[in-house]
Amino acid sequence: MRAWLILSGVSLAILLSVPAQYLGRQQDDLLYIIASQALSEGGYRLLSAPGLPPLTMVIPGLPVLLLPVTFLARQNFLWHQLFCALIMASSPWLFWLWLKTRCGRTEALLLAALFGTSPLVLAQAGTVMSEGPYLILVFALLFALERRRRVPAVIATLLLCLTQLRPAGLSLLPAALKQKKWSEGALITAIPAAALAVWSYWSWQAKGNVQESREFWLSYRGQPWHHLFALAFDNARFYLMAWGSCYLPVSWGAATSALALGALLLAIVIKGMTRAGREPAILMLAAGLGMHAVWGWQYERYLIPLLPWLLWAGGKGLGPRARPVLAVLLAAQLLFHLPYWVGRAHSRSQPELAQTYDWIKFHTDPAAILASPFYVRDGYYAARPSLPLPDSEQPQEFAGRLKRARARYVLWQEDIDAGLSLAAGSAVQRKLNLVATHLHNRFLFHKIYENSSEKTALYEIN
Repeated sequence: MRAWLILSGVSLAILLSVPAQYLGRQQDDLLYIIASQALSEGGYRLLSAPGLPPLTMVIPGLPVLLLPVTFLARQNFLWHQLFCALIMASSPWLFWLWLKTRCGRTEALLLAALFGTSPLVLAQAGTVMSEGPYLILVFALLFALERRRRVPAVIATLLLCLTQLRPAGLSLLPAALKQKKWSEGALITAIPAAALAVWSYWSWQAKGNVQESREFWLSYRGQPWHHLFALAFDNARFYLMAWGSCYLPVSWGAATSALALGALLLAIVIKGMTRAGREPAILMLAAGLGMHAVWGWQYERYLIPLLPWLLWAGGKGLGPRARPVLAVLLAAQLLFHLPYWVGRAHSRSQPELAQTYDWIKFHTDPAAILASPFYVRDGYYAARPSLPLPDSEQPQEFAGRLKRARARYVLWQEDIDAGLSLAAGSAVQRKLNLVATHLHNRFLFHKIYENSSEKTALYEIN
């Protein structure tokens, strides 16, 4: 009975944090909803952009999952947020069910509560993103892998769904293929690989590239060979600081103490991974950590599908000291972070550019096309058709491409955080720096609005 009460409280904390972020703050959340709307109409196109271009930016797994909500709710996106919140709220229960056979009842509850009340989880409560559904399917995959009689077709189907939610699901292959006959391994690999090949072919035919491959290429384009190690080091710094900050006051999130605590926790995790051996969960964790070490984008939400296994391995590393240490970490997490998210002490519930959006809505032509770095989000809140910024090194070519696309305005925002690893030297950051330079060309653009508090400016194309 105690377990049900505690887990219900954990799920309630997640639901009370909804929505932890305004819709569109991550841009991909809006893209997933638009993709689901497009599927409900029989296509897969970016409905918010002029010309309705093919929607190659997001893989269709989550949009398909959202289809029932889209059919029922249509334009009421709150239901999409609640749907995703309920999925996330169920994950601590599945984690607890998995833990029950591996550790004591108290330790299992502590670990499940640590996961469910983590600020990493609460910060994504109600966001229309793939991490929650992905984690649920990872639990299902683990249950399938740990059965005495494994069914390769079930494992292959789960991997198909996982890789269509997030291509990062490929990192689960080492765990899925452990101790399999070659024929079973071929089936398990072939089904998700074939689905990804179909998606890649369609993307290439539609736009001339595959989004995930393009993002990886942009991370390393023009960089020396040792950039890989610098990027991995920066990613390690970011994720260790994000995890360590979960057990410290909110204001200490960027402090050295958060990094030091994260490094200490990782050392304990490595010890626990060594003790656990080559269990499927350990193989999943190791492959996931390796993948995110070399990926050129870093977001705190990427830790969510890894967090259960980090916590479990940490518990194994602590050994007989697990219960008191986990209890202290949980107490600190609840004290420092639960009021912040449940009590809405943060500023993520309202768009940062709200004043700018209002000005655009009331002072520009409703049919005017807007271009910006976060064009899907900006177009949604400014109620304008929107386009991405073209990739051009010369200002005349940049302005010309905007004109040919019939764009009239460019919305610019200073200090853009695109989630880049080693942002200063990345190809994406170089493009953004070029755009900022182009916009200062008075022969091509003139500023019609500026908001110093939001650090925005609106330019009209001459």
